[in-house]
Amino acid sequence: MNFWIIAVALLAVSAAIMCWPLFTGPAKERASAILIVLLTPAIGLVMYQNIGTPEALGIKPAPAQQAQQTQDPHASSGQQDVETLVAQLQQRMNENPEDPDGWLILGRTLKTMQRFAEAETALANANRLAPGNPLIMVELAETRIFASAGPDIPPGSMELIESALEIDPQQQKGQWLLGMILAQEGNDARAIEVWQGLLAQLEPGSGPAQAVTEQIQMAQTRTPMTGMDAAPVQAAGTETAAAETPIAESPTEELPVAVTTVAESGIPVTITLANEFAGSVPGSAALFIFIHPRGGAGMPLAVKRVAARGFPISMNFSDADLLMPGGSLADHEQLDITARISMGGIANAATGDIQADKLTLDTNAVKPIALNLNKRVP
Repeated sequence: MNFWIIAVALLAVSAAIMCWPLFTGPAKERASAILIVLLTPAIGLVMYQNIGTPEALGIKPAPAQQAQQTQDPHASSGQQDVETLVAQLQQRMNENPEDPDGWLILGRTLKTMQRFAEAETALANANRLAPGNPLIMVELAETRIFASAGPDIPPGSMELIESALEIDPQQQKGQWLLGMILAQEGNDARAIEVWQGLLAQLEPGSGPAQAVTEQIQMAQTRTPMTGMDAAPVQAAGTETAAAETPIAESPTEELPVAVTTVAESGIPVTITLANEFAGSVPGSAALFIFIHPRGGAGMPLAVKRVAARGFPISMNFSDADLLMPGGSLADHEQLDITARISMGGIANAATGDIQADKLTLDTNAVKPIALNLNKRVP
């Protein structure tokens, strides 16, 4: 037992020393530093138990754990480790309920685990203790949207995002969410204006810039425009290349599909609904699109939630859609992409939902993904 206490202490102290510059920065950096300090001991101990020699300490795995490893030698304990970490963090917040940064970390972690109701409670506590923090306000608004049981925006979410942007007009997630809400409400002109402001802040040619550009272009196709207003928006950092675009010599000739990397273009996804299900989707249903590492289960890397209407639906995934910031879709050689209409509007699958077959994407040879919702969940 003493060994584990010392190990945890050393890892936590080392992480705190390395993250000290972040603790002196703005709230977002302080929250990241706290999360690193909390995760480093847990990750270190998990790695030691898996690749170290715990037998040297006289520690024997519990019989239940041995049986599980025997039945499934490839099973990962990562999910249980995350659950344990969350439970410890919840206990810490019970003991120190006046820590807004702790509530923020807990809320964002629960949100990535799709435990939206609990995440909303944690983030509401953070917002109560640190009012006027744009990051917390936007995270709370996004969580309420995910937690809602229907396609309509929950009361108060729009107000939270608008208030956050009044405090910090360059809050990028807030701009992205505001544009999505406006577009869903049919106010495409205003959504375009918001997204154009966001696009000006992004690195030209980056994945997030590509994703924002695609949303602007999609909104423009839905907005009546004439004259100069009809000019299409170019992706940031690109030049018009119409003169160089090959033209098919006959209507039956197919042009080659451009192949790019996920870092260059993101992941373009189009979702269609099988004819036999047309007219059977209630207005309260929601469409979820999930991205996992190939063969992965549990928490997705990225997820989108939109109203289940207006098929076919097109969208683009980029690093801006990652549930856990700091990584990249390009970190994985292959990704699994799935889609499902939730009749109850929740993320978890339920009998009667409509789903599409899983498709696997090579991140170094990205092609448009077409998902067809054609199966009922038994």
